[in-house]
Amino acid sequence: MRLIIENKSGYLNDYYFQTLCLLYYPGEKFPKNDSGEINSAFFYLDKKENENGIHWLAKVKLSAGEKSSEAFFTTENYKLVIECGDEFFATLALGKAFLQAGRELFGFSLPWGYITGLRPVKRAKNYLEKGYDDKTVKRMFTDDYDVAGNKAELAISTARLEMKMLEKIGHNVCGLYISIPFCPTRCEYCSFVSYSNAKLFKLIPDYIEKLKLDLLRTSKIIKELDFTLGTIYIGGGTPSILNCEQLDGLLGEIEKDFDLSGLLEYSFEAGRPDTISVDNLRIIKSHGVGRISINPQTTNDDVLKRIGRCHSVSEFLAATESARKIGFDCINTDLIAGLPGDTEEGFEKSLTDVISLGFENITVHSLSIKNASELRFDPDKLYDPEGETAKRCVAYAYDKLKISGYNSYYLYRQKNTVGNAENTGYAKKGYENLYNVIMMEEYSTVFACGAGSITKIVSPDRNHIERIAFPKYPFEYLSSKSDIGEEKIRKFYSKI
Repeated sequence: MRLIIENKSGYLNDYYFQTLCLLYYPGEKFPKNDSGEINSAFFYLDKKENENGIHWLAKVKLSAGEKSSEAFFTTENYKLVIECGDEFFATLALGKAFLQAGRELFGFSLPWGYITGLRPVKRAKNYLEKGYDDKTVKRMFTDDYDVAGNKAELAISTARLEMKMLEKIGHNVCGLYISIPFCPTRCEYCSFVSYSNAKLFKLIPDYIEKLKLDLLRTSKIIKELDFTLGTIYIGGGTPSILNCEQLDGLLGEIEKDFDLSGLLEYSFEAGRPDTISVDNLRIIKSHGVGRISINPQTTNDDVLKRIGRCHSVSEFLAATESARKIGFDCINTDLIAGLPGDTEEGFEKSLTDVISLGFENITVHSLSIKNASELRFDPDKLYDPEGETAKRCVAYAYDKLKISGYNSYYLYRQKNTVGNAENTGYAKKGYENLYNVIMMEEYSTVFACGAGSITKIVSPDRNHIERIAFPKYPFEYLSSKSDIGEEKIRKFYSKI
């Protein structure tokens, strides 16, 4: 995509302009040599002053092939719902001009307006905590950000529940994420760092041993800084790809190294039903795990085959029944709206199926196509940015789950998502996943171990955050001699 920027404002960087473009041009690239690009975007942003004071001026011109549109917006005489600073005015002027040009060119509006960030709920929560009421925050979302009314209400209701969940969580309560980045096969839509071939599977024993060493070091820094371990989340990849001996060893190491007396939640993302057995479920439960995820993504066998998901609906049902019999406190399941080959009717059936199975926790994702996914390279399976089917599916899920006794408790958005939609976690009362909220809202420190994982250290006032990334790939992780970032962590907290 050809991108031309005249930013005279002193605010916003080029990355922001690119991210804005992706709302209407999902999956686009921004090469330095942009000759021959059929799509283009021109942005002009400046700060002006006259007898009415300081205002912002934005001009946007968009093209898609031979079609184009232009829009203009100024903040002169514009009254914000909630008073904000200059940078907010800059994003508002640019965002409103961009949305106007996009609507004219493409013929549809974006449900989340010009919000580009991962965490719209965090934005809502910040304003609610400052004392603004729900009505005012909703007007800010709909008027200043151009967010659809139902999405504004979703963000606010989710923020309210998150605030209730976090009331008694002190700044010294931390989380622990453990990465198992291996899968039996790679799904066509996959956006996670996970690996699925025989050569890499041979790394698993060495990977587990290195992981144990990092867990021990992490337990020591948690103790040294007087943290209380509140949540553990073992994710991937597919952690249940480990054999019973490996699982028992890893979970036993966690018990040995960490003080679990203050643990509020222990989650294991089993994920793929074809990796789940009665034996590994029993081992997982025997080590104190209370919450487990079993994720079909759909209950349509034909769609499962099309996306490269090597399990059947019957295997999903069998794994769910086994987990119930073994006695996990909370079982989570995931569905994806907008999968290739799926329909609204198919998604509605999948949702009805998982509700009828009594899952305490259901996460509804919207299909997001990442650069490395197989779908990215198959023109017949690529989506259009309007994504009406996916948008209707997530809207249906919200209504259906609400009347079925589930509430939205966390929400996040991704780039290149079908229909510019969102991913939402729903739960029956008392079965919300605390780790998801702490991580997504950046509420407290989460220590991480394993390839592709990121430790996120958060100051007690939550105004300062630093990240420490582990090597992305298992073989890099194994060959790396770097530590878990103890010195950086100590230095961060010594300044507080």
